Amino acid sequence: MKPDTKDFILKESFKLFAWKRYEQVTVSDLERVTKLTRGSIFYYMKNKEHLFQKVLDKYIFNQEMILNCDKTTLSSFIHSFIEQVKLNKEQMNSLGVKNADFAYINIANQAVYFYPEYIKIAIEKEETEMALWKEVIKSAVLKGEVVKNTDVDIYANIFHKLYSGFSYGSIILTEGIDADKLAESFNAVYRTIKK
Repeated sequence: MKPDTKDFILKESFKLFAWKRYEQVTVSDLERVTKLTRGSIFYYMKNKEHLFQKVLDKYIFNQEMILNCDKTTLSSFIHSFIEQVKLNKEQMNSLGVKNADFAYINIANQAVYFYPEYIKIAIEKEETEMALWKEVIKSAVLKGEVVKNTDVDIYANIFHKLYSGFSYGSIILTEGIDADKLAESFNAVYRTIKK
């Protein structure tokens, strides 16, 4: 077997879990999409639940999009955040997943039941993202990029929830999130506090 067999199994499994409920994904489905035998699949994964958890670890929790953003200014952070959203869409499209927002939400909904650590990890990820928004906005206040009386906590929450809302609202769209409209909304909020 090739050394990347495990990654291939995870990629193909992600695509299955993206569109189906956990219970609907069968071992036969996994054999069909990977063109591997049951024994080969479970050589790398203990069982279906373990496979599902590894899919989440790789494709949901390992999406460190926000951590790759330019933190120099709030404006550059917003711009690079939008670029990361576009890059993520391209990467998901290359996997054959046209609407990453639907995929993520579908998988997350199943994870509540089939990944015991999911809620704890998701809360930690949420807290990390909020802390980063706060850090960037606080820095923007200190540098004089935004008005002095900007409430860091409120604006961090606005930016973070704006993205979450766009992402959730995009599950019904064929192509998923519209990054340009998200950028317009981010920039509209930014203009309310820009010095």
